[in-house]
Amino acid sequence: MSRRLLVTNLSWERVLLHIDIEAVGADPNEFYLTFNNRPYKTLYPVPAEKTGDDRYRLTINITQFNGRRQVPNGTYYVVNGPVPDEYVGHESEFDAAENAEFDLAGNIAYYPLERISELDDASRSFLYNNNRSSYAVNFAVSDNENAPGFLMRTYAFARGGAKPSGLRARISSKMKKRWTKLKRKTLKNVYKAGQSVRKDNGNRVLFASEARPNMQGNLKAVHDRMLERGLEEQFEFDYSFRTQHSATRQNALALAWKVGRANIVLIDDYFAILMDIGDRKTQRIIQLWHAGSGFKSVGFSRFGNYGSPKFNNAHRKYTYAICGSQHLRDVYSEVFGMERESIISTGLPRIDYFLEEGRAENVISAFDREYPAAAGKRKILFAPTFRGRGAGDAHYDYSQFDFDKLYEAMGDDSVFLFRQHHFIVDPAPIPDEYTDRLIDVSAFPDSNDLLLISDLLVTDYSSIIYEYSLLERPIVLFAYDLELYSATRGMHKDYRMAAPGPVAEDFDQFIALINDRHLDAGATEEYMHENFDFADTHNSDRVIDNLILGTPTPEGAIETTWQISQ
Repeated sequence: MSRRLLVTNLSWERVLLHIDIEAVGADPNEFYLTFNNRPYKTLYPVPAEKTGDDRYRLTINITQFNGRRQVPNGTYYVVNGPVPDEYVGHESEFDAAENAEFDLAGNIAYYPLERISELDDASRSFLYNNNRSSYAVNFAVSDNENAPGFLMRTYAFARGGAKPSGLRARISSKMKKRWTKLKRKTLKNVYKAGQSVRKDNGNRVLFASEARPNMQGNLKAVHDRMLERGLEEQFEFDYSFRTQHSATRQNALALAWKVGRANIVLIDDYFAILMDIGDRKTQRIIQLWHAGSGFKSVGFSRFGNYGSPKFNNAHRKYTYAICGSQHLRDVYSEVFGMERESIISTGLPRIDYFLEEGRAENVISAFDREYPAAAGKRKILFAPTFRGRGAGDAHYDYSQFDFDKLYEAMGDDSVFLFRQHHFIVDPAPIPDEYTDRLIDVSAFPDSNDLLLISDLLVTDYSSIIYEYSLLERPIVLFAYDLELYSATRGMHKDYRMAAPGPVAEDFDQFIALINDRHLDAGATEEYMHENFDFADTHNSDRVIDNLILGTPTPEGAIETTWQISQ
């Protein structure tokens, strides 16, 4: 059978490039990118999914293609295997332009010339590094008249920042660069010093966070469970907890020393210091990511958008990362720029506390004692995510709120509980005269405990929906800036379609929804089943057994028994 490869469509899904091919007589397991000036000398495998008779969809993650790297700079053909016998051992002798007749036999994909104008629309340019760097992906066809092969070009560009105009500014800028270089070098040296005393078969575990002042969430759950199992006799524990406001040069050096000594590093949020230190091959650097699954794109899913990471982002340094379900492994692989095999579906350790028998009753009693105005009333928890790039400029736009209307809507039998994102320092601007019904609960120790006492959750794009879905209670999404947020932050899925509850895009809709005492929780239950392989109290044990005491399977699979703990 003669072979023919025709590119029928090009489409993008965040950083994922989809190339649809009609491939007559093709082997679906062997598609590659190869440099056009030396076909088959270097082959980069491309994942392919059969979508119909002789039809395949090739998917290229441009940020995670060549290991934990981007697609290298170059101009590529899309080719189908197996590698022709004529090329084996003689690759350097072949040039595509001089072997057009052979290439036309079907090894190199081509693009219909009558649709050539569509290639410009499919091209993309991704800006990052504060718009000082760009990564371009564009498409064309080769200029060989007999074999107009489809070409994919990738190039990274960079420019320097604007030079200061005055002499004093130039001196200051130069000194700042030297100081930054010295700090990074010092961190690396301190890390290496710690590394020199690390035992290859050692058992030192470091619990660390750069976003929280103390042990919380998944880290606390794993730590406490290790203590319950008596593992403190087998392991040495070390700790480092800093925030943007408490970070100093001294504790940065202390952290570098601790990371250097550790055999296992457990973190739960972005850990910027890994840009300079850490070795995922000689240490186990395990990301117990604090969020379950929300809507917004984070990490490399946001490449080229507002707050885009660089290619050498700290996310690349993890040995393993955890998630809550097999379904989420692909999501986290894209977010962290890691291979899917290193994303392990253990479930989130903090769920153990959340579903612990009797916890809800204890939390309700403690909450009522601390907030007596809420005792015995319907509780609506408002827990949105922040706006801004990160901790430095985090905020929420409360000008969207009409506090008079909100207070009136609560009546005598309901309270509205404000829980700020932990990045936001300033309290919600609740008028003093309304604090009997509108209550700031940001000081309450645990967000998950607030979920247990709430009758209704109101949020926007936050992953707090993750745990709350386990309670099978209604959720309302107040997304006043949906179009702007989607355009600048990016979404993993269509927001309105995937929302685990009704969406309000203005304040009046929002008030109407929270006044509805018959909201359906069906969408919440559907979301729960999609995002949880495990809904039990053994998530910490799976992390400990598979990632600390053991080694995950190559496919990252853990046997699942789906059940809700009662």
